[in-house]
Amino acid sequence: MTIGIGGSYAAILGAMAAADRRKRSRSQRVRDALVWGLILGAAGGAVLGAAIDGLGAAAGAAIGAGLFATTEAIGAARHGPAEPKPLAGRIAASALLMALFGALLGLLYGSDHTVLTAIVSGALMGLFGARPLKVALGIAIGAVVGVALDALGGTVEPALVAAVVTVAYRLVAAVAYHKRPLVRIMAEEVPAEELRYVVPFEARSKYVGADYVEQLAKVRGGTFRRNPPDVGIVASLDALAGPTFDPGRVDPLIREFYEHTSRFKLSIVPEWRQWMKPGYEVFKRVVAEPLGQAAIPSNIEEAQRGMVSTIDTIDLDGDEEIDIRGWIRTFADSGKPIYVGIYTTFRHDDRGYVSVGFPIPSANFTATLTPHNPRDGDFLLTSRSDLPFPGHYLSSVDADRDALTVLKLLAFEEEIYVYVAGGELKTDHSFSLGGQRFLTLRYAIERLSSEDAGSRRAGR
Repeated sequence: MTIGIGGSYAAILGAMAAADRRKRSRSQRVRDALVWGLILGAAGGAVLGAAIDGLGAAAGAAIGAGLFATTEAIGAARHGPAEPKPLAGRIAASALLMALFGALLGLLYGSDHTVLTAIVSGALMGLFGARPLKVALGIAIGAVVGVALDALGGTVEPALVAAVVTVAYRLVAAVAYHKRPLVRIMAEEVPAEELRYVVPFEARSKYVGADYVEQLAKVRGGTFRRNPPDVGIVASLDALAGPTFDPGRVDPLIREFYEHTSRFKLSIVPEWRQWMKPGYEVFKRVVAEPLGQAAIPSNIEEAQRGMVSTIDTIDLDGDEEIDIRGWIRTFADSGKPIYVGIYTTFRHDDRGYVSVGFPIPSANFTATLTPHNPRDGDFLLTSRSDLPFPGHYLSSVDADRDALTVLKLLAFEEEIYVYVAGGELKTDHSFSLGGQRFLTLRYAIERLSSEDAGSRRAGR
């Protein structure tokens, strides 16, 4: 498959082309599988052995390590690098991990809460499924298994309860959702230039932050500029022309915003669905804020702190052309990052695409979207498509060897609808899981005053 791309992305990939492209050999994959199998098998086996009368932690650890390491190694030897592991192996890994979780619950509140442990374990498995119905399924299976184990009489250790619930849930889910998988393995340790729908930039520390593009310029040896005047998140909307999108039909104000984003400022009103909001609050406090990435406001009060939007750029080859564009959004009152995204475009089969990469430690989350004219004047970017490239990808990035391992997240969907109403530029940015919308970000966009524009050019 040959993919034509724009000049900016070609320069990015060209700068990476000199990297060592060695891939792990089969023997290395078997070695890694053995190490993983020994660690998880011993740990999970120990807590399960301790939970079974007459077995004990030491025997459980030995059995778990021997069996799980062996099956993991055999799987690594028999299957190709991008093939999923057999279902039985995936269920065993889940059961061992959840046994450790169950043991932790036992430390927190003891061994006399079988039904509670089962319901919590089922709910957690459902949350991993990233679908509201899977959460309900997990809770239901947890309740049924918990009541059944409790009816047996005696004490069932939490590690064993969690493992049994996990096996039951995974078997039921495998039947119920066998035609609707959550993820698809797209590539394992493939050079970045072969996966142009993925933005191949990771964070090389535990913190992404508002200075990420400047740090990336130092790593890549490029020339960094902070928010140069009139720069946009794309060089030209014309690069996105194709069968579903005619740039000439877009309102001039929308074109100006995309091609000269630094002329504008944004305000935001988040609309969270109640079923997602508690989980996101935990994610934001525990993950997003310490990471300096994806710290979206959880309520209107937080959004009213104000937002500063800047475009940082990198010229990789000294030709005065922008090769990398980063859109950085920070809270106006603190300067702490909300969002750090790297914007690229590429073309394939006479059709343009937008890919936005969000760097995270040693990895990247990429949204690849296809453009549409929903009606004259308006502009739509969406991941909902039967085309092969649109979608959301989680990539492990080994920059030293130019190796990407990529999962496509099949249940996640996104739409960006940009329109002009009453002479004002607005955007509705919606996100869905399993077909259920959980967040809409409503943006109001207006031109900067000359005073605001001067302060932006002076730095954040």
